Amino acid sequence: MQVTNAFTRVIMRNAVLFCILPIFSLFASQAEPASRDELTTALGQKLMLDFRYFCEDETPSAACRKPMTTVPASVQSLLTEGRIGGVILFSENIQSTEQLVRLNYQLQTLMAEHDLPPLFIAIDQEGGRVARIPDSIATRFVGNMAIGATGDDDARYAQAVAEKLATSMRLLGFNVNFAPSVDVNVNPQNPVINVRSYGESAEQVARLGQITVSAFEQQDILSALKHFPGHGDTHVDSHTGLPKVTHTRDRVDAVDLLPFKTIIDNQSPAMVMTAHIQYPHLDATQVKTRDGEKRIVPATLSKPILTNILRKELGFKGLIVTDAMDMAGIAHYFSPRDALVKTFNAGADIALMPVAIRNEQDIESFYALRHYLLEQLDAGELDKQQLTESAQRIADTKSRFNVGRFIQQTLNERIKTATGQLPGEEAIRTEQSLADAAITLIKGNQRLPVTQKGRWRMIMPDAARCKAMVNAIQALESQIVVACRSLVKLPSALPWQQWNKSDVLIVGDITPAHTVAEMGGLDPDGLIKHRSGLAERHAFLQTLMETAGKGGATNVFVSMRAPYNTAAFDHISDVQLATFGYNVEVTRGGDARGAVFNTLAKTLLGRHTPSGKSPVTLPVPSAD
Repeated sequence: MQVTNAFTRVIMRNAVLFCILPIFSLFASQAEPASRDELTTALGQKLMLDFRYFCEDETPSAACRKPMTTVPASVQSLLTEGRIGGVILFSENIQSTEQLVRLNYQLQTLMAEHDLPPLFIAIDQEGGRVARIPDSIATRFVGNMAIGATGDDDARYAQAVAEKLATSMRLLGFNVNFAPSVDVNVNPQNPVINVRSYGESAEQVARLGQITVSAFEQQDILSALKHFPGHGDTHVDSHTGLPKVTHTRDRVDAVDLLPFKTIIDNQSPAMVMTAHIQYPHLDATQVKTRDGEKRIVPATLSKPILTNILRKELGFKGLIVTDAMDMAGIAHYFSPRDALVKTFNAGADIALMPVAIRNEQDIESFYALRHYLLEQLDAGELDKQQLTESAQRIADTKSRFNVGRFIQQTLNERIKTATGQLPGEEAIRTEQSLADAAITLIKGNQRLPVTQKGRWRMIMPDAARCKAMVNAIQALESQIVVACRSLVKLPSALPWQQWNKSDVLIVGDITPAHTVAEMGGLDPDGLIKHRSGLAERHAFLQTLMETAGKGGATNVFVSMRAPYNTAAFDHISDVQLATFGYNVEVTRGGDARGAVFNTLAKTLLGRHTPSGKSPVTLPVPSAD
């Protein structure tokens, strides 16, 4: 799509003005009741949809797996007729730099052509294990806990990483990043936060989170602090269940809320994202679920938490956005209709992914949902004043951050700039520097560097990480004899039986296990379907390491998430290292690389001295 200079000037003007004039003029005053058309617009602005997949044929919604990489006519109509306020993109929507720029440009141009407010175009680009943009397009970096592990340099890396993340998103046409995660990871069993947190110190999390918010918003990338009021002390993933945090109010204030309060006081972030988590010491109200049972209300649906605490106590003036409403923490217990009414009445400004949009039938369901919400407004079950005030906050925020600025330049100019600057050599160097600064020696300084006289045998969590590690070693020392086995499926017998004193066994472990989507696609589907469990996997690794140790080999254990798992392997490890990340970039040709693997290879070969310090307390190894 190419636009003329004249049309670009019109779009540029509209992109700023249409979000506040004339559509939301009514929200400046409540003297007159809002019309049905104005309420419809307000509802649309409060919705952020995903179009990860969209099928224009008769494919059922649940079976649709066709990625949406350009906007089909029916989706265009939904966006304009529904007066939608925002969209969120995922990795499935992304093929290349040029394609992504075209997609985001098409989305914003569509709204401008219909005299509608520009879209919030959001993405989850935290860095580390949560990043939707491929490394070939934009560097993801190692992640928050790696930043926390760099010691006195943590502020420098927080600033550098956030600046480069914001630059890449701005060049690609995004204006919202659902980051940073300011959850304080105090639970070693946390399956979903873990290395997404800066660490276990609420003060450190607050300081680094504030630096990140500032760096994002200086480039007009809206940040979203998450997950309010805190997801750091859970052992259930809200994607799959409904966690509960039983902290007393004093502990909530001192740990969970401290980063949010500090950043709100000092930085005025654009957004705060809610958590689908029960906090009985903040709100013990019981609500009826879709199956008739009563449960403590999750924070996303709680007015005492969102309005009384976040708005009134903490003084948050920005936008409250929900976490995805299709996550099990909400969707398993509440219908989309019930959940939307509850979260809007609780004080949420934007509902993220309130309903699946995968085909034409889903679009019809969306309009039925909107009709229901309008009926609830008429019946007084949905707070009309809350709605209009929320719409005004959205309008003000879009104006403040000039969210339609992407189409102030022509499409060709945007494509040329993005392809010319991304992913960027400086960003790649920063990623490698962060990995080097973060790697932490937990045990075995006297055993480094490890011997190069014998065979190096490795167990890695999957084939992609095997390939990345082998590549990293051989790029430095091509003469070392290296073999690596993927641990996606356990072998029926130990892969190596004979060991001697010149051999090295390197075990890389990700606990909790990474997702199939993170594996890189190099392991056969048949093996992935029979993936081993944690206990089984650790028992195998311990047996292998014990066997290697008896033969005199050097055992190296590498923790690639938060290193809580090191204690279980202490008695059989000669060297223990923590990387706080496990990112791998798999090329179209099937090759693999990763900054943490380059760092690990350099460390084992004595080319790099680890200086990181774990930002979480390690468990004390049990005495044998």
